[in-house]
Amino acid sequence: MADVAHFREQLNQAIVAADIVKFFDVLLTISVEMGASDIHIEPFEHYARVRLRVDGILEELVQYPRNLHDSVISKFKIESGQMRPDEKRLPQDARVSTITQTSKEIDLRANTLPTVRWEKLCMRIVDKSKKIPPLEVLGIEGNNNKILYSWINLPNGIILTTWPTGSWKTTTLYSAISQINTVDVNITTFEDPVENKMFGLNQSQVRADIWFTFASGLRSALRQDPDIILVWEIRDHETLDMGMEAAMTGHLVFSTIHTNSAAETLTRIINLGAKWFMIAGSFNLIMAQRLVRRCCDLCSVKVNVKDHPHYERTKACFGSMDREALKQEIIMRGISPAQWTEYINEGWVTQGSGKDLHTWWVCSKCGGSWMKGRLGIYEVLDFTDDIKDLIVAEKSAMELERYALAHGLVSLERDAVLKLIKGVMPMDEIYSTVKHKSG
Repeated sequence: MADVAHFREQLNQAIVAADIVKFFDVLLTISVEMGASDIHIEPFEHYARVRLRVDGILEELVQYPRNLHDSVISKFKIESGQMRPDEKRLPQDARVSTITQTSKEIDLRANTLPTVRWEKLCMRIVDKSKKIPPLEVLGIEGNNNKILYSWINLPNGIILTTWPTGSWKTTTLYSAISQINTVDVNITTFEDPVENKMFGLNQSQVRADIWFTFASGLRSALRQDPDIILVWEIRDHETLDMGMEAAMTGHLVFSTIHTNSAAETLTRIINLGAKWFMIAGSFNLIMAQRLVRRCCDLCSVKVNVKDHPHYERTKACFGSMDREALKQEIIMRGISPAQWTEYINEGWVTQGSGKDLHTWWVCSKCGGSWMKGRLGIYEVLDFTDDIKDLIVAEKSAMELERYALAHGLVSLERDAVLKLIKGVMPMDEIYSTVKHKSG
């Protein structure tokens, strides 16, 4: 990683000199080196500020005089070549490719928004120098990992994922696709937008303004002799219907939908017009995902959380889970008997301290926050024969979820607690991200 302090100084110098070109060059470099996912440039009454979203948390980088703000926004609009500099009443979008001062290629998905105090600019960063990580690195562990790998290597069916915006949807989908991206399969994707160009994939950008939608793309894909199809999002009945038809005619289909949990996705699918027997006959699995912050591994120490208000909740979430399934899950994740016993009986767990363990100064890796980086927590609902029987019987999502939890489903909450016991995420991240469900 480059010296961020050096670039911060350059950024301040650019502001003093009113050098807008240098301001953007240095800002993008700092953002990438700090691992930021988004840049917010926001105007206020007497000044403007720049904030970066790092590990899911916004932090202020710098403030600059209000009289520079119009120049900053106008310069970006002109450089993008896709925005009108004279239009300040309407939101505008642009996508820009550039290279940072540390020679890293990035894409920016930018949007301007008129506010009561002039325009705000937000930029989503896609660092093209980063390689797509394997599923295990993302946090898909234990039985969740086993289920996912078993289904992505089968020839047909739907693998549906659900998550809120900014939960590594792109990374997880590309990671899954990369596992099966071989020369003997034809993979076609319909994306909005195409964020990463992957070798071996036929990637297509949908254009709703000219009626090139996910549904029409899916229809044309079936005439392209595909083996695997990725549809970025199921938004309507037509797309869902085409996806199920593709799955039932020998194709493996990946897609996403917006719901809160794997089981609740069934309700959403039914509301879109799917028939119960069609769901049972075409779906392989539904996977829900959230992002949490990771404990810093450089300053980790053993702490006791028995008095934490969430401690009893974390134990209760395993209440109805089949004991043998729980035992196997613990073994598959590499959680030692000592780690499990110490947590369940005494509340001991490993997490960051924010201090260097040798000097007791501020930790050089996490800067004293005792959290560094992020990982996913996952819930994978496997469409076993039992689950399909419940679906065909038109059982509610609540009944289905209750059955799955009792028979070994590793819910978002359970996955988070197991990661807590393993020492990779803190207690406070769990219930700020997921709901507690008894059993």
